[in-house]
Amino acid sequence: MNNKIVFDLRDVLLRLHWFDFILQVGLGREQNDENKIDLLVGYGEEDTERYPSQIKTSLKDQWLDAKLSISDDAVRFDLGTSSGGVAVCDSTKLVGQIKEWIGGKNLAGQHRPWAIGYWLPEALCGDLATAKVLHDAKATYAEIKNLVVPYPEPLSRAIITLCIDEVRQKMDKLSRTFEKDGTIESVFCLSDIGVAMVRLAFARSRRYLRGFSSLAGQAVFLRSSDFTLYKLVFNLLRERGATHILEEIRRQL
Repeated sequence: MNNKIVFDLRDVLLRLHWFDFILQVGLGREQNDENKIDLLVGYGEEDTERYPSQIKTSLKDQWLDAKLSISDDAVRFDLGTSSGGVAVCDSTKLVGQIKEWIGGKNLAGQHRPWAIGYWLPEALCGDLATAKVLHDAKATYAEIKNLVVPYPEPLSRAIITLCIDEVRQKMDKLSRTFEKDGTIESVFCLSDIGVAMVRLAFARSRRYLRGFSSLAGQAVFLRSSDFTLYKLVFNLLRERGATHILEEIRRQL
């Protein structure tokens, strides 16, 4: 059933003509979740604001009872048996962004309403590295895959540097909030440290962190030393920044 809906979605999108590629992405596909379908489509034309509304209209024509909404650059859908989204992106800009990330630029996470923790550039790289190709008219995706497979060492080094710097700075701030009895501030610091440590562990293992959901399933692929760092996050949060945990984190950096 899932495969049929995926290819039905592809056929509907292809009627719009202006897509360079159509990819099925996300952990749902890799974990064989037949109820979750996420597609990424790349276009090569201007006037991007019209695309989500055109996609929504085309999906509604195909599935009259579908529940549809537009969020940012994506169309969310619920077809009853399956749900998910169709995200759109500028193909040329996407290639340029990936090259910037690999070069160590603009790697800070971004807060999004739907993202736990924050959205990560390497999460998108991971989606692209493991995507199922449904359409690739200009071999744009082939170019992208060459950039992200295998996990680029320069990307790993840049994320490691960024995360170590953040952990050290936030631990210093944490010490100061403890001194001032800043309870709420200390909670925020602990959360930021934990997020950066998880990101650091995956970068050291050169495994794409696909966001902060389904972490247990992702963490099984970490190297043993990096899994140890990942597990330290649980102790950090459980013991609310106990001194001996912070000292162990400093040794691991």
